[in-house]
Formats: sequence, structure tokens, C-alpha cells
Amino acid sequence: MVDALTRRYGINLGLLGLASALAVLALLEPGREPPPALPPLLDLTPERIDHIAVERSGQDRLAFEQREGQWWMTVPERGLANPVLIRPIPQLAKMRCAPSYAVAQLNLPRLRLDPPRLRLWLNEREIHFGDTAPTDGQRYLRIGGTVHLCPDRWYPLLTSAAAGFLAAPIESAILNAPTRD
Repeated sequence: MVDALTRRYGINLGLLGLASALAVLALLEPGREPPPALPPLLDLTPERIDHIAVERSGQDRLAFEQREGQWWMTVPERGLANPVLIRPIPQLAKMRCAPSYAVAQLNLPRLRLDPPRLRLWLNEREIHFGDTAPTDGQRYLRIGGTVHLCPDRWYPLLTSAAAGFLAAPIESAILNAPTRD
């Protein structure tokens, strides 16, 4: 009886080892190279961005510039920019989006990229925002001769009310208050 149990445990242990080895082989797939990493949307780091402009259909144009480490709204109003709303915008430059398509392969008016729903400039780099894809809600972004499908994080932010991009008066006073040593 003990001999039969030991034998069963041995068989089960051997089958478990074989299944584990096959699982490792399936995951690693020897000889297959991992896909190359996607490049960022722009060859520009968020830290190097010091001008942002937004042209929005049917809404006020927005413009911002960075001075001494702080973002300032310059159009349509002037004042310290709301850091919660402005900080995510330069991060778009480092976004990695797939899939991407050559402009020549697509019907740009159908994707609302010609004319675009929104235009964004990060320094001198222009990004056109189109519609969202019906299958997954990702937004079409055109940069030069390429259209990318990206998560739709920026369009709702960039189409929000212009007044929301100004820092609240109390926040502005705190950020500009002289420091005591």
C-alpha cells in the first residue's frame, strides 16, 4: 500500500515537473525576440517644453509659457496656470501609442483629422486631434505623416473651460508669496 502511494506521488510529481517545464518553454519561446519598444510620440522630453498652444474649434485659443519653473497662461487671460491641469499636457510628448498608420492610407476627413477637432503645439511640434475609434475609444492623433491611436486622456482636458486653466487666487498668492528664511 505504501509502495503504491509512493509510486503515485512520484508519477504526479513527475507530471507536475513536465507541465512546469512546458509552461516555461511556452512563455520563453526560445529563438523568438521580444517586439521592439515603441518610440515616444515626439522626440522632445516634457522637461524641454516651455510653450504650449491649443487651437480649439468653437472655443477660445489657449497659450501657456513656462517661466522660472512655473506655467503661466498668456491667452485668453493672463495669470498663473492651474498646475493640476497644465502638468499632464507636456507628458503627451513621451506617450507611446500603437497602432500607427501612414497618413496616405487613411481618410483624414472621416477621422476628423482634416480639419482636426483640436490642434496642440508643444513648443513647435504640432499634434492634430481627431475622433475616437469606435472599437476601443482611443483617439486619433496626427503628428506629421503618421496617425497614432492613443488613450483619450488629453482631449477632454484640452477642451475644458479656459477659466479652469487659471490658478485659483489663493493658490496663486501662496505660490508667489515671498519665502521666509
